[in-house]
Amino acid sequence: MTEIKTSQILLPEGDAHGQLFYILHEESEQLTNMPFLLSTIRAEFPDAVIRIAMVALEADTAWLNVGDTEPDEQTSAQLAPRLGASIKSLEHDIQDGQRTHGVLSEATAVIGVGTAGSLVLGLTLLEIPVAGRLITFGAKFPAYPLQLSLDTTIHLLHADRDTSVPSARAREAHGRMALLQADATIDIAMNSAESFSEALIAKMFERLKTCVPLRYWRYAGEQEENNELGKAPPSSLH
Repeated sequence: MTEIKTSQILLPEGDAHGQLFYILHEESEQLTNMPFLLSTIRAEFPDAVIRIAMVALEADTAWLNVGDTEPDEQTSAQLAPRLGASIKSLEHDIQDGQRTHGVLSEATAVIGVGTAGSLVLGLTLLEIPVAGRLITFGAKFPAYPLQLSLDTTIHLLHADRDTSVPSARAREAHGRMALLQADATIDIAMNSAESFSEALIAKMFERLKTCVPLRYWRYAGEQEENNELGKAPPSSLH
C-alpha cells in the first residue's frame, strides 16, 4: 500500500473551518509554484484548512497505468489490487483530515500534481465520493471509471507540451467523462510545457469561483418540475 505522508497543515486565523484543500504531490518533487497556490487559496478562501501531503511514486508507477494495459488482462489483474490499495490509502487520509477539521466531503477539494494527480483521479473509482472537487495538473486516469457521480466536479488542467503526460490524454479523459455525463472541465495552456504553472493555477481558481456544480443545476431543475406538478420538495417531507 502506498504511504501518504502529511507534510504541512495550514489553519485559518479564525475557528471556523469552511473548506478543506487537500494537496497531494510526489515526495521528491520540487514545486516552485506551491507558494503561489497556497497564498491564493488563503486569499480566496480565508476560512479554508490547507493540508499538504506527499507520496513516493517515482520508484514504481506501473500500478498507476492499469488503464494502459487493457490488452494484457493478466497484467491488469495483477496491478489492479495495488492501485485499489493506494486509492484506499489516499481516501483514508483525506477522510482523516475531514474528521479532524470538521469539514464535509462536499466542502473538500483534492488537488493532485503530476503523477500524484493520477492517484487523485483514481478516487473516481470509489463507490462513495470523497470530495466535492477533484483538481489535477498534468495527470491522467490510472483507469477509467464506468460511471461518475455528480457529487464530484472534476477539473483537468494541462500544458499542451507537457512531456510527462501528453495533453491528448487529458482531452481523451474529458471526452470519456462527457460520455458518462459527468461534471468535468478541461483547460489546456497552449505553448507551455509546465502544467503546474501560475497561469493554470489561476485558471483553477476561476473554475472554483465561477463553475457551479452540475448537481445544483439538476436539483434546481427537479425542484422547478416538482413545483409545476404541485409536489412538495424532498426537504419538506418528514
